[in-house]
Amino acid sequence: MSSATFTQTRSQALNLEKQADTLLSRYSAFQNLSNTSSSDEENELSDSIFENLQKRENVINTLNRISETDTNLSTSKLQQLQRHKEILSEHKRSYAKIKGVIKEERNRNNLLFSVRSDIDAHRERSTNNSNNRDLNANDYILDESVRADNANSFAERLLQQAYNTRDELYSQRAHLSNAQSRMMGAVSSIPGINVLISRINTRRKRDTLILATVIAICILVLFFF
Repeated sequence: MSSATFTQTRSQALNLEKQADTLLSRYSAFQNLSNTSSSDEENELSDSIFENLQKRENVINTLNRISETDTNLSTSKLQQLQRHKEILSEHKRSYAKIKGVIKEERNRNNLLFSVRSDIDAHRERSTNNSNNRDLNANDYILDESVRADNANSFAERLLQQAYNTRDELYSQRAHLSNAQSRMMGAVSSIPGINVLISRINTRRKRDTLILATVIAICILVLFFF
């Protein structure tokens, strides 16, 4: 009776071990995925593996009780029980290892995602700052262009005023030259005017000479007497 019970219970252990192999194989595929969070399928597989391990512990405990109560249990069955315990331990380690790798990979992906997000944010800020600097540079260039145009306009006005002044001086000079020419022409056209002017000049010179002589005689008289 105990041998039959042991065989039936061990059959459950074998089925659960096969099921565990399939579940662990599927679960290990998530080690190579670059996910930042667990999917529903991953969570379901993890829960199924955990339940499988729990059931196998219960089955092995049942086999232990059978082996303890049945002193006539064969050595081969005891060896089979020991092998089931070893396989359970191996599956527990595999499950923990796969889960740890998935967690480590996910943490790394989250870190990379965070770093990439920071880099993208920094690039966006740099681009915005660069655009702002470009806008400021364009505004500065426009302002300088306006100031240069104003300066050029002022210089052009000064040059135009200088040209106008020069033209006015040339015009006045021409008027004076024309007036002098007309005056000389008028003097030349009046008969005897040159002779009259010459006589007036001669008379002025004579009067000046007489006045100078009188002044000199007066000074001499005062000096000697």
